[in-house]
Amino acid sequence: MNKHASQQPKAGTAAPAVVLITGAAKRVGRVIAERFAQAGYAVVVHYGSSQQEARDTVQAIEAGGGSAVALQADLQAPDQLTAMMASVYARFGRLDVLVNCAAVFFPDTLADFALPDLERSWQVNCRAPLLLTQAFHRQAQQRAQQGVVINVVDQKVRANFHPEDFSYTVAKAALGNLTAMLAMSAAPVLRVNALYPGLMATSGDQSQADFEYSSARSTPLGYIAPITEIADAILLLARPSFNGAEFVVDAGQNLVRVERDVINLYRAP
Repeated sequence: MNKHASQQPKAGTAAPAVVLITGAAKRVGRVIAERFAQAGYAVVVHYGSSQQEARDTVQAIEAGGGSAVALQADLQAPDQLTAMMASVYARFGRLDVLVNCAAVFFPDTLADFALPDLERSWQVNCRAPLLLTQAFHRQAQQRAQQGVVINVVDQKVRANFHPEDFSYTVAKAALGNLTAMLAMSAAPVLRVNALYPGLMATSGDQSQADFEYSSARSTPLGYIAPITEIADAILLLARPSFNGAEFVVDAGQNLVRVERDVINLYRAP
């Protein structure tokens, strides 16, 4: 039994702990994947359509002495999620950590959101994490194993709502509000935690200058939380003492009330 196996693995162990990270081919997901690899985990790099980026991430992890494999799945297709989880267990015989990081984003509002966008956001940003958690629970329970799920949500659903990004926010709000219920429902097989980041990387039509300008104005501190510290926080949430825990890692962005998304509110002059 890999009871409490999602502690950071020790060097030299024959069977390293395994982490599956959705959307790990690039951007924030890649940083999280590389951080877990540095901690000794075997990393499953999920990707949807970014095959080359996923290969690059795997190669980078292997070049650093780590172990990684890329698996493709459409997060809107429930059968593919079940199949991906089965593939992880077929290859490794275990899964210790599931990080639901992948997300889709639409610049819409209540007045103009399109139903297909709302449905896609729900399917990717909330339903997929739920279905992957269910598949993880079933596989682990069959093997008398334990593990942990960490959902990457968004600081804006911590009482910092604004009218923009409507479809995205609806799904993220649902996911964030399920942490306690999932933790209770999945115990003692799985623990479930959530992380709420703020602005992390360029989004939409932001230029690098726009991103830097927004980063300096979106928090009380004059800077945003670096992605590396977000990855560190997720790694910490994988430890056995955390269950039903919610970390806000945003340099205080949630404390600054806004009426628009900061990527639109702050543009470089």
